[in-house]
Amino acid sequence: MSLDRRQFVSASALAGLGLMGASVAESRDTRRMSFEVASGESRKEWAKRALRGGESFVMPSMQPDLKTLDEEGVRRDVRHAIAQGFCSIMPLPLGIDAKTEKRFYEVVADEAKGRILTVGVIRAGTWEEWEGRVRQMESHGFSHALMYFNPKLASQEAMYQQMRSVVEKTSLGIVLYASPSPAVERFDPTGLPMDAFDRLADLDNVIGIKFTQELRPATALTIADRLGDRLQLAVVDLEVMMLLALKYPMQWTGQWAIDSVQSPDQPWVGEFLEYLRTGDLKSARELYWRYEPIASGFYDLQRPSLVIGGHPWIHIKYMKWLTGGNGGLLPDLKMTPEMVPHLDAEGRRLCRDLFAKVGIKTTDLPDEAFIVGNAAYERGVRVKDFESLPQYR
Repeated sequence: MSLDRRQFVSASALAGLGLMGASVAESRDTRRMSFEVASGESRKEWAKRALRGGESFVMPSMQPDLKTLDEEGVRRDVRHAIAQGFCSIMPLPLGIDAKTEKRFYEVVADEAKGRILTVGVIRAGTWEEWEGRVRQMESHGFSHALMYFNPKLASQEAMYQQMRSVVEKTSLGIVLYASPSPAVERFDPTGLPMDAFDRLADLDNVIGIKFTQELRPATALTIADRLGDRLQLAVVDLEVMMLLALKYPMQWTGQWAIDSVQSPDQPWVGEFLEYLRTGDLKSARELYWRYEPIASGFYDLQRPSLVIGGHPWIHIKYMKWLTGGNGGLLPDLKMTPEMVPHLDAEGRRLCRDLFAKVGIKTTDLPDEAFIVGNAAYERGVRVKDFESLPQYR
């Protein structure tokens, strides 16, 4: 989509921010949060109770060799997510090997235990291919997982059967990933296997569906119309969410870098979602327009990479760091600058300016603390200790 986001919603920016912040915070803080499915409670009922607010992700923090995990840095990022009131986080193992990835999952799950839900990923494949990793997620106490479909299969029936073979063998809640594929357009104009999704939605532990940022509004409406009676609609685009909220329940936004647009002191996305959940659409719109510059700026930052299958990972890590995350460079992802843009001085200034536009305070630490990660910086690690600075200029 090429529309300017300020033109996307035909609503006027509302002056006078009549917020109900105190009642929203009270609702979030006093709601009984149990991480287990209660006796007699279906997994779908659990999802309606537990999946409220935001779901973000944690990227690895590395030591100067960029091969060894900085475990304290990882734990700080988990705590940063908890401080913002997120309901769940996903460990995102970018650039690390299998052994380090296993430990990364363990550290995130350990720090999150009892305080925030932990989420996994199940890519397209058979149960035989995924059994080991799914059992590992279960053993770490993960609550749910984002599941991909295989667009190369010959029919929607085949897609359904392959996904069902995994869904029915795990205790994890399953969130379907609505990422359209041109290969699936021969079955459905949305590029999604909607018939397979419709059947999967009847399974009790299929609890939600994640909308990608670049999803067309018509596709978003099709998903909501077809599946909104059974699944939590995890919309990422907040403007699309406001439109869908006119007809469909909204309370959760599925895994994205929410802590790139807010802070522990100003957790506005969680407040926005609570307004939608309780039906106070006027207050939700007013709050959105207050923070629209950073929301739109972040979406615009992501878009050039997303449309070719990449992400501005290092920019996202920098934005998380600006409001209290650990920071720290990622290993060399060996991707082109178009897929994963390098973070240069102009990019760092842009990120700071986005927060400044909406009055969100950012750290006074030097960018060197970002490069090495706050935990390492406090231990005396400096840029000179690194042999290379991948994705950073």
